Amino acid sequence: MPIKISAESLSAIKLGASDLTAAYVGDIRVFPNDITVSYVAPTGQGLTYTTPSTTIGSPGGAYSQTFTITGTSTQLLAAGSFSVSGLPAGLTATITNTGSGLGNSLTATISGVYPPTPALNIAMTISGVSITTYTQYTINYTSSDMSIANHCAGNTPNTVSPSLSVANAIDVVNSTGSQTGYVPSLPQNVTYTIASNGVVQPGVGGGVATQYYYFTVGTNNCDVCYLYGDNAGSSGTYQLGLSGNLTGGSTLYAGASSRSWFLSLTGGGTSTITRNISGIAGQSNGIYITSPAANTKPTSIGVDDILSNGGFFSQVCAKTFTASASSGVRLFFQNIQSPPTTWASSQTIVYSGGNPFGLLLFDYNAAPASGTFTLTVTCSSPVYSTYTRTFSLS
Repeated sequence: MPIKISAESLSAIKLGASDLTAAYVGDIRVFPNDITVSYVAPTGQGLTYTTPSTTIGSPGGAYSQTFTITGTSTQLLAAGSFSVSGLPAGLTATITNTGSGLGNSLTATISGVYPPTPALNIAMTISGVSITTYTQYTINYTSSDMSIANHCAGNTPNTVSPSLSVANAIDVVNSTGSQTGYVPSLPQNVTYTIASNGVVQPGVGGGVATQYYYFTVGTNNCDVCYLYGDNAGSSGTYQLGLSGNLTGGSTLYAGASSRSWFLSLTGGGTSTITRNISGIAGQSNGIYITSPAANTKPTSIGVDDILSNGGFFSQVCAKTFTASASSGVRLFFQNIQSPPTTWASSQTIVYSGGNPFGLLLFDYNAAPASGTFTLTVTCSSPVYSTYTRTFSLS
C-alpha cells in the first residue's frame, strides 16, 4: 500500500525497491518508474513534418505514436528507403500509410517499447523518402470533329475525332480542346490522334456490319478508298502547327482506324497544337458474313466486303484476319491452312490472295449438342473491320 512520506523515514520508504509503487508528496501522487517520451519537430529532406505527441508510460511497456510527412503541391512522396535516426533504443519508425496524388502525405508510425529512462526532446532526422517533383503542362489543341468529304461509293462517312495523350502524366484534366496534367520529367512523348468511331450498318448480309474509316499509307491499294489530308491526294502530307514547348509532328503515322502524330513535350507551361486543314476525304468499308443465315448451324461460312469497289480484298495488300468461335466450336481456314492438321477456337492468318480468303470450316466435336455459338471475323491490319453473327449448335 502507499506510504505517506511525511510519516516515514527515508530508509522505510526503500526508494527503488520492487515493493515501492507510489508515494504521496503533499497532494501529488508520484510514480517514480514512469517514463516520458517527447519530441522536437523532425527534420530532413526539406519536407514538412508534424511532431509526435508527448506520452508517459512504464519502462518496457508498449509504445506507438504517429507523425505525417508532406511535400509541396507538385511533389509525389513514396516510402522509398525511409529511415529515421535519433530514436532511443527500443523504438523504430516505418511508413504505415501512403496517400495518393500530388501533394500527398505519408504517415509514419513509431513503435516499440518505452525506454528504461526518460527520452526528452528527441530530434529525429528523416532520410530516404522518395520525392518526385512534377511539372505542370497545358496543351491546347484543335478539338472539333473533322469534316469528311465522301469521294467513294457507299454509305455516309463516319465521324473522325481528335484526342490527346501524354506519357506518364498524372492528375490529368481534359476539357474541350485542352488537357492539363503533370509529368515527372521532361521530355515526354505526346500523341495527337484522329480516330474513326464505329458505325453499324444494319441489314448488310442479314446482320449488322461495323464500318470505320481506314487509315493506311496510301500505297499498293491497301486503302479501302484513299483517305488523305490535303488536295495533293494520297501522296500528300498532313502537318501540324506547334507552339510552346512541343516539337515534332511533321510525320503522319498510320493505324488501323486512326492516324497519330508523335510529338515531344520539352517543358511545362502552355503549348498549342493546330491543324493545317479542316477536313479529309475518303470513305469507310467493312466486312460481313454472306452466308449462312443467323441461327442456323453452318458447316462453312463466307465473308465479303460491303463496298465492292473499295479494294478491301486487293490481292496486292496483305491483311491480317482472325476468326474466333465460342462454346467449344473449332474452325479452320479452308485452302489457306489446308490440310487442317490443327483445329482451334481462334485462328489468325495473313492473307493477300483475293476476295476475301475462301471459306471457314467448322468442327463441333467439342461443342454442346444444343444452344448457340458466336462467330467473330476481324481484319486487324493494315485496316480494321469486324463482324459478329450468332449461329445454332443444333
